[in-house]
Amino acid sequence: MNSSAEAVTVGVVQLVSAHGDVPANLDAIEELAARAAAGGARVVVTPELALTGYLWPDEDAVRGLAEPVDGPAVRRLSRLCRATGAWLVLGMPELDTRVGTLHNTCVLIGPDGPVGAYRKAHPFVADPLWAADGHVPPPVWDTPAGRCVPLICADMDHPESARYAALSGADWIALPTAWVDEPGPSATWRLRAWENGLPVVAADQAGAETMNGRRVQFSGGSCVVDHTGAVLAALDAGPGVVTAELDLASARDRRHRLLAARRPAEYRPLSRTTTWPRESRHILTGDSAGSDVTIAVYTPAIAGGTDVRDGAGLPPSPPAGTRLVVLPAFHLTRGVPDPAQARAVLDGLSAWCARHACEAVTALALPSRHFEPEVVAVPGVASDAGVAAAVGAGGARYAVVLVGGEGVIARRDVTHLGPHASWAEPGEEPPRTVRRPWGTLALLAGEEVAPFEPSRVAAVEGADVIAVPAALSWPFPVPFDGTQVPLEPEELRRPDPAFAHPARLRAGDSHVWVALANAGPVPGGVFAPDHVAVPRREVLATEPGWTSLSCPLSGPDDMGAVCAAKPQLARRRADLFTAALLAPVTLLPESPAIGTGARHSPVTG
Repeated sequence: MNSSAEAVTVGVVQLVSAHGDVPANLDAIEELAARAAAGGARVVVTPELALTGYLWPDEDAVRGLAEPVDGPAVRRLSRLCRATGAWLVLGMPELDTRVGTLHNTCVLIGPDGPVGAYRKAHPFVADPLWAADGHVPPPVWDTPAGRCVPLICADMDHPESARYAALSGADWIALPTAWVDEPGPSATWRLRAWENGLPVVAADQAGAETMNGRRVQFSGGSCVVDHTGAVLAALDAGPGVVTAELDLASARDRRHRLLAARRPAEYRPLSRTTTWPRESRHILTGDSAGSDVTIAVYTPAIAGGTDVRDGAGLPPSPPAGTRLVVLPAFHLTRGVPDPAQARAVLDGLSAWCARHACEAVTALALPSRHFEPEVVAVPGVASDAGVAAAVGAGGARYAVVLVGGEGVIARRDVTHLGPHASWAEPGEEPPRTVRRPWGTLALLAGEEVAPFEPSRVAAVEGADVIAVPAALSWPFPVPFDGTQVPLEPEELRRPDPAFAHPARLRAGDSHVWVALANAGPVPGGVFAPDHVAVPRREVLATEPGWTSLSCPLSGPDDMGAVCAAKPQLARRRADLFTAALLAPVTLLPESPAIGTGARHSPVTG
């Protein structure tokens, strides 16, 4: 076994499982896995519940098909591993022979039998009909293709799971899945890989199954995604195999940089439960559910165009009825961070808000504690750029501010600085929420949307809307060419020019509205609190000027109800993942991030 190789080939099996026919599925797995091994794959991943099919109405229906992880199916496939030299990750229903419970499990199989097992921790809607939730975090498995952490399907919907894998020393994620409601290769898989610097090897069910008269179409799109979120190889519809080579060294380098930039002390709110209904908490807090709010984001003209401004250098009038506007970062200082202009800019913006009966969010460079800075050139920045910084009480800060007609209402000093660390001192506080007459607002900078933790903290703190002034050049979004898989509604099959947009995923991760105003090639917009629902309730800012949307923050509107209830937050497994997320990260030259993950799990799961 060579678990330290820096370039490894992995494979996935895409399967149309014969529902309830274990012998037929074993035959198909053997044929396809052997084909992947012949293509060089050292480890081959199969779909979720590949052994039996996915949809089961109750325990009685699946109990006769379930096996312990060292049962006959695993023993049979270990012979395949001996014959081909490839190891296998098998999705199967597991019987715990000690207590009799059933679990949605994946098993790592080597030439000598089962090496480890993992039980799905985040059930999807069909799982609780028969399966008990997993009760331990995923293990780290040493394999011939490096260190692998298994996650199963809906585990990937929760960003804590993939982050835990990165912190635990994984080289890549094995993802057996029966994905629905989103075409494959899923935007979620791609962005989890990107935000963690961690490749994802996703094996999906293909075809469809029916339960109680309802047909469920699986997404297909099995793939190998690299550490940047790029799809190395993928299969659209039908059964088949995919193989690709992973560059573990490049992935580790990028992952080190991403993990080193985290600020775990700010993420403590992630340890708190949100399972109690929001309306029950409001009895104690005195808050009320939000109403509708119209939000507008401003997009300046791209290079070569002329950005429209009024005589004070401010944007034109926002659309009628707008209550909150979001301007790009440094827009009011012509694209440069200049704290010497802070007082004049904020005074002008306050007067503009009074004139238009709205509030505005933007980001700019501010002195740390006062608006009377001593001005000096910023180290590393050309003096002819006109950039100045405040020194004395802590230096200049990259700040996001909420301004109304009465002046500055709230200010957040950015903590995840990105490239702005060359001139700004980081803030000292985690994201806070600001109660407004229409609902609860959080302020983040564009750089704080790339890691998931700041927006997740804001949602746990009760945010309805996250305003994000930005000047970003992400590699995402990317276009999606469409799929031949007969997903419903038909809109899911069509090309999507803004597929895998990070702001769209952040909104859906935590059920908040995200209003992103960007100065740069990444389109801004207003993104809805459900990122897979179609038709999409979002607007993309693809043209200069204002883009606006009315955003419901509570029911009876479906999107408002999701925003208010935040069901994905309630389904988080803070008990499994919080300790690792809050612990200081130790980075060693010869190792990825050192976390708490075990190298192997017991074969009993």
